[in-house]
Amino acid sequence: MAAGRYEGIFLGSVDGKGRISIPAAFRDVIQQNAGDRRVVFMPSRSDKDCLDCFDSAGMARIDAAHAERFPADEISEEEEEARFGTFGLAHNQGYEETGRCVIPEELREIAEIDALVLFVGGGSRGFQVWNPDLFLQYNKRPIFDKLVRNKLKKARAK
Repeated sequence: MAAGRYEGIFLGSVDGKGRISIPAAFRDVIQQNAGDRRVVFMPSRSDKDCLDCFDSAGMARIDAAHAERFPADEISEEEEEARFGTFGLAHNQGYEETGRCVIPEELREIAEIDALVLFVGGGSRGFQVWNPDLFLQYNKRPIFDKLVRNKLKKARAK
């Protein structure tokens, strides 16, 4: 079976305990790809002010890519840096049937996530979680700007 793709942009809220609800469309992909209710949050691997998110099958692909890139009989400084930068900063979180889960406080601080959260699909490479205002600063495409601003306007009007 082909892996599902994370598609779309969704705006959600963050409660006082740091809980979010993973969008249903993304939960469906997690279930299709990995067959579980787990998501891995980590600081952006491309040094953006957001979180990269993967299902467990996606993390297994990343681990396999590391294993293919580096020889099995020795650990170089380059490999150690790559592995620590990926797995050392990762937080594997379970979520409820409704998608509710906690983003660890230290990751919320890194991505400056507070009251609202923006989920951005990344196809077969997982998805990202953003502070919507930081996404608007980073984003350079007018269509995304308009879409996110409209979502924020509706959410803040409630």
